[in-house]
Amino acid sequence: MNTLLKVSALTVSSLLLAACGSSSDSDSHSDDVHAEHAHSLLISQANSDALSVLEEGQAESLTDTAAANGAQLLLADSGEAAAVITSGSVQFVFVHEEHDEEEAEHDESEAHDEEEELPELSALQIDGANPKVVNSNGHFSVLLNGTTQFIPYAVLENAAPEAEAVAYAVTETYPALLLHEDETRGLLTLVFDGTNAVVYEGDEATANTTPCATVNSTAHVSEFAVVSCTNGENSTTFSVKAEENTTTGEHEAEITTIAGIATAVEWQSRAGVFVGLGADNKFYVLEENANEALEVEGTAFAKPDGLCQWGIDTLEADIFALTATALRVYNHEGEQVVSLTLDETTNATCDDVTMAAASQAVFVLDNSAQKLYEIDKEDGATLYHIHGREDVSVNDVKAAVNFHEIGSQATHDH
Repeated sequence: MNTLLKVSALTVSSLLLAACGSSSDSDSHSDDVHAEHAHSLLISQANSDALSVLEEGQAESLTDTAAANGAQLLLADSGEAAAVITSGSVQFVFVHEEHDEEEAEHDESEAHDEEEELPELSALQIDGANPKVVNSNGHFSVLLNGTTQFIPYAVLENAAPEAEAVAYAVTETYPALLLHEDETRGLLTLVFDGTNAVVYEGDEATANTTPCATVNSTAHVSEFAVVSCTNGENSTTFSVKAEENTTTGEHEAEITTIAGIATAVEWQSRAGVFVGLGADNKFYVLEENANEALEVEGTAFAKPDGLCQWGIDTLEADIFALTATALRVYNHEGEQVVSLTLDETTNATCDDVTMAAASQAVFVLDNSAQKLYEIDKEDGATLYHIHGREDVSVNDVKAAVNFHEIGSQATHDH
């Protein structure tokens, strides 16, 4: 078993995978795990300010609430926190620190007997009209009133967490991306001023810039950031790579336009892979090539008709495409590897369904049927399947995220 267990009530994908494909010797243990811990997702609701964890279909509310009804949820790239976004506020929910490795290995049965801790709302709250929030290299980047604040994931559990702000001499139009942190030179960032995307060192603009009037989306993990921009009638995607200069030892940013993409794109990144859905209704996949640069992998492929929402698995970046009646899964080559009918969903529209991707798993909620579909893939298997269905106690889920260890999958004895 993976020794880096998070709060066990929240490692939904690991629990599903543990039960799938188990041998007869381990069936009873897997059943016990499912019975005791069930499946937990953090949800917000359209008609309530409650933030809740779904436990066996029942919504168990956190102690604190969102600033308003219908909050949007943005999972941190670490998988251990989420931003709670309303029209006038940004709040943050965090998962408690993981158990000590030796304790986790020592006796799982004792851990099962302990009361599970729910996620908590951080003491940090940023108020203001219509905030924009993105993930950027271990931080939430929050734009409010033309200025960006960076919130490290690591500080959210502190009693008095603080944001990192840099005063740029421009009015920003999109959250800045934090490319690198340096103790002596300060922050290396990418700033959007409504005309260009400009690399800043500390609070000083550099000559490293590219046209970017309207930002369509960004995705940023580790050394690479990917940005989709529109300038007039033209849209481009470019990458920004922060790397150390071998002569000076200082980090520099290299901006590179990515060939083969001439449309606005909504980008997501997981497992070192960037996946985007273009305004041309096609999916694009970016991966690092032999020259250590990002390029389009294969050929863009069409999204399914009636697409409501999409996401990517956090281990291999499988692409999940959700319609009102089915979930389709694609690999990077654009091959549809499986199509799963949501067989207890009969009257849903896109307004009724939402999804939360995990590690080799995805969870689909249907408000019209008050149903949760648990969809996963056995360790080592090639196809996803509907592992189970649960009735849920609410019918107005607005958004959902699954806290889990991103980029890794638990190993199991079968």
